[in-house]
Amino acid sequence: MSLERVEIEVVPARIPYHLRILLDETAEDLSEWQGVRERNEFVPADYVLVFDALCALRPRMPRNPLFIEWGSGLGVVSLMAAALGWKATGVEIQRPLYLQSRRLAERFDLPAMFLHGSFFPEDPTAIEKSDERYAAADLVYVYPWPDQELEIFDLFDRTSKAGALLLTYYGVEDLRVFRKV
Repeated sequence: MSLERVEIEVVPARIPYHLRILLDETAEDLSEWQGVRERNEFVPADYVLVFDALCALRPRMPRNPLFIEWGSGLGVVSLMAAALGWKATGVEIQRPLYLQSRRLAERFDLPAMFLHGSFFPEDPTAIEKSDERYAAADLVYVYPWPDQELEIFDLFDRTSKAGALLLTYYGVEDLRVFRKV
């Protein structure tokens, strides 16, 4: 695998007013998802911490960076990336979450794109053949399930360009950044 760990200093960033409203509104949506057995495949990240990390990564991003979120849930991280001026795409397999993320993008007038489906290809060569967003992304964000971590690293390694960054969230105050070399 050709990934190296990158150290970043994550400091609290000033969250713009419209994103604070987004976070407040999605907190209500999150309460609908928690404790529902069919919906337990969605676990939200600490969105404030992730926003702080995105801000810490800004100086490392090229002009007009391409951002993709694997397993975007309600789309909050993709929407935050769009608010930073990045070209953001979220990929979500659960249709209700995908639909809600599109509604939030519309409501907050944020130009994030959302795709319904799995970010893991059924055909191992499908992404390389059909989805240039993966290959062009400057930054990929994912909150991996523990049993998916190696698959995530492999997928990122196979599909991303040299220099692309992978931001992973593992839980409270545990964010990691990797670069493809």
